[in-house]
Amino acid sequence: MIFLCLGNSLTAGYPGYDPAPDGISKGYGNSKSQYEYWLKNISMEHLEKNLGTLSDEIINDLLFINKGVPGELTSNFLRRIDFDLLKIKPKPTYSIIIGGTNDLGWGISNEKIFGNIKELHTISRDFGILTIGGTVPPIRAEQSYGTYNKKKIELNKLLKSFFEENDIPFADLYNGMMDDKGNLLKECAYVDGLHFSVEGYRKMGKLIFKDAVKAIIEKKYF
Repeated sequence: MIFLCLGNSLTAGYPGYDPAPDGISKGYGNSKSQYEYWLKNISMEHLEKNLGTLSDEIINDLLFINKGVPGELTSNFLRRIDFDLLKIKPKPTYSIIIGGTNDLGWGISNEKIFGNIKELHTISRDFGILTIGGTVPPIRAEQSYGTYNKKKIELNKLLKSFFEENDIPFADLYNGMMDDKGNLLKECAYVDGLHFSVEGYRKMGKLIFKDAVKAIIEKKYF
């Protein structure tokens, strides 16, 4: 079961980790600074706890491929989806598509961002690769930028409605990584307030597992 993770720096694991170009061989930096590391480990721990042991077949079968590129917009995902998702061999079972943070920062309209994300899910599913989505997570100073925050909330509502209406599993990263003041949890934030610490990527992986991947792997392996 292959999960291909398509996204920007929050998928790549910036600034602590830089994935290898093929997304499979060893990258550079701290491997724990990427949600894929935690997602795989949490998945394995859950399977081992419930199955009693893990067979080599399951260990080798469950793969999370990091296809994150720092700085990218959702339009960039569309330009590389053919090479980085559709032509990957063996064919992925699921694609995890998380983006929108950079688009919002550049002032791109919600209509355009939502349209791009919707198209990414449609292309992937039409090709026989099921998708998993995610809301756009908060930043450390989220509540200091009222218009930005309002726009993000509106975009996330559009995304959640789309996911629910189309039976697409998704992780609510926005609410799941927010503190009681509406900002990114302090322990999850890198010093720039935009990217994640190792704890932030662990939290991200935990949410994606709980909200989406848990049910998928249970159906496959239990």
